[in-house]
Amino acid sequence: MVPGHPAPILVAIGGLSGTGKSVLARALAPSLLPRPGAAVLRSDVLRKQLFHVNETDRLPESAYRPEITAQIYEILTQRAMRILSQGRSVVADAVFAEQAEREAIFEATRRLKVRFTGFFLRTDLATRLNRVGRREKDASDATADIAGLQERYNIGALDWTIIDASGTPEQTLKQCKIAL
Repeated sequence: MVPGHPAPILVAIGGLSGTGKSVLARALAPSLLPRPGAAVLRSDVLRKQLFHVNETDRLPESAYRPEITAQIYEILTQRAMRILSQGRSVVADAVFAEQAEREAIFEATRRLKVRFTGFFLRTDLATRLNRVGRREKDASDATADIAGLQERYNIGALDWTIIDASGTPEQTLKQCKIAL
């Protein structure tokens, strides 16, 4: 940390596919101190990098096996900690459906003594399906089928701030800025 400069923060944004995590992350990052704003780490992009493909290339189902997903969350946490230790804030954009994923990123910030805020976005399935269906040239491989399957996820206890993401991206951003 740089003396006299604002301390960095890690904002984790979780939620099922189509809740608006990436849109929120891109909108929120520039407003976080210190300047020039937060670095955005997106699990979808990290997964594409791991497999050495372009961001918009579709990966096979095998790229989403539990052990690969665990590796992606580990990479996400390690990169976030490296950036935070250099004095810059981070927005981590991932589903964070598993309690262990949420706990791991929180614990890492605790060890660094960096402020942490977790937002978990929620909206109804119809809204999520509509948003997923409108995506073009995006790093996410989520389809309507995947969004539907996610409805069965057992998210477990959430100690992050739950944000109603059923409105416009601007409304979601406003709720998060108020909560920060």
